[in-house]
Amino acid sequence: MLTRTSISALLITAVLTWGGFLWILGIDLTWEHAKPYSLTLFVMTTGWALFDKFLWRLWPLNRFVQTPDLNGTWLAEMQSSYEDPITKEKKGPIYGYMAVKQTFSKLSVRLMTAETESFLLASRFDIKDDGTAYVYGVYQSDPNIHLRGKVSEIHYGSFKYKIVGSPIVNLIGHYWTDRNTTGSIILREKVTSYFGSYDSAELGYKGTRIAKS
Repeated sequence: MLTRTSISALLITAVLTWGGFLWILGIDLTWEHAKPYSLTLFVMTTGWALFDKFLWRLWPLNRFVQTPDLNGTWLAEMQSSYEDPITKEKKGPIYGYMAVKQTFSKLSVRLMTAETESFLLASRFDIKDDGTAYVYGVYQSDPNIHLRGKVSEIHYGSFKYKIVGSPIVNLIGHYWTDRNTTGSIILREKVTSYFGSYDSAELGYKGTRIAKS
């Protein structure tokens, strides 16, 4: 993300380049020309901060941005190859929620089920020439404390989602973990609210469905 320091460095570079060409052209320079520097830096840093936080996803600026807007909470359905160490059985579909907070430069993803919570460690978007968009990520999964040592442990994994629709309808993908398991996942029925826990998402989605009905 651009910071005030990096923006200031870019601005100084631009000013020196501009001043150098004026000097080559024989145009006299004075300190009066440098007076707007502070104001220009303020406008640039404030403008970038506003753009990075929310302007990038608003019309008409969003027409010039390829990065998909995933903000909100998604209903998640997963099918895993993981076997219960006690029963040796594979679980059926696992349901949960994926909460996304996103700016133009940063992506925060939290996947929540009744038994575990996963959070994003690193990610990147990949926009193909035909406009198809993918998001890749590496995450850490933290099972509920009472499950550790018995059913599941803290583990790491990676995922790949294909972003479907314009506007976005769902995300379809798969994941791998360092405990040699794989799985598929589909995300759908996004709501704009951000829920920070499984229980609050359960209540929030019920409220949304009641309001729609």
